[in-house]
Amino acid sequence: MQIGNSIKSIRLSMGLSQKDLCEGICSQGMLSLIEQNKHVPNATLLSKICLKLNIQMDELQQNWDSELIIKTQIREKLANLFYSRKYEEINNILNTSELHANFYTKLDKQLIIFYKAVYLGFIKKEFESSFELLEKSLHLTYFSNKRNYSYQEMLIMCNLGIVLIELGLNQEAFIYFNKLMEDIETNMQVKSEPKLTLIYLNISNAYSKINNHKESLRIVNKGIKWANKVSINTQYRLAYLYYEKAFNEQKLGLKNYVTSYKMAYYLALNKQDELLMKYIQSKIQL
Repeated sequence: MQIGNSIKSIRLSMGLSQKDLCEGICSQGMLSLIEQNKHVPNATLLSKICLKLNIQMDELQQNWDSELIIKTQIREKLANLFYSRKYEEINNILNTSELHANFYTKLDKQLIIFYKAVYLGFIKKEFESSFELLEKSLHLTYFSNKRNYSYQEMLIMCNLGIVLIELGLNQEAFIYFNKLMEDIETNMQVKSEPKLTLIYLNISNAYSKINNHKESLRIVNKGIKWANKVSINTQYRLAYLYYEKAFNEQKLGLKNYVTSYKMAYYLALNKQDELLMKYIQSKIQL
């Protein structure tokens, strides 16, 4: 039971500062340790805190269970909006009191800052501000020479690369992309992450933008192979991977690019992705 999390959540929902809650009960330092789950209060202290919060002690567990459900629902909604590229809606959620009442751990903060950065970059086109927030988000968990990045860290690093390209800093961007490609090869943390295809797609697309179609094709083929692994078997962004594959094959003068475009088209048709279907129809006669 994470008593500290529940106390902090209820305190924040009531608009109380740590100083407000601990007054006449304990020191602010003690309350801080309790809320970080670094100190377990005795029954007397806990009852005083509950009295100040106007709750029963058994409600702390109920609140923690409820908080986990709410947090999971918000996380899933944010993720769905992110993968659907609905960044305006993400920003609306980021400004809700419900999110700030339930998101307060280091990983929570990393996620919030990441989504703010994405909104600033893709909607506001404020790439310098977006870059600063992405770096801040990454360094909440990242350290020099770290290996086996979490999927969230991979997303942040990938978007750092994308933003750097928008800023015209290609060399710096590919430092992040190369780190990612090196890590993916040995990273057991993400070995069953189906949405890793997004990382492959974005890095492949970055190489296309600088006209390195050979390297782009190599990476996109890795992404397609990943998506078709028996343990993964995902169609997430698979149509776009095949589109990227076809585009690079066409640029390199390879004959099988039409087959790749057709595969991309039928995958897009299955997903009812009309925008991608129109792109492909502009490239070949179906």
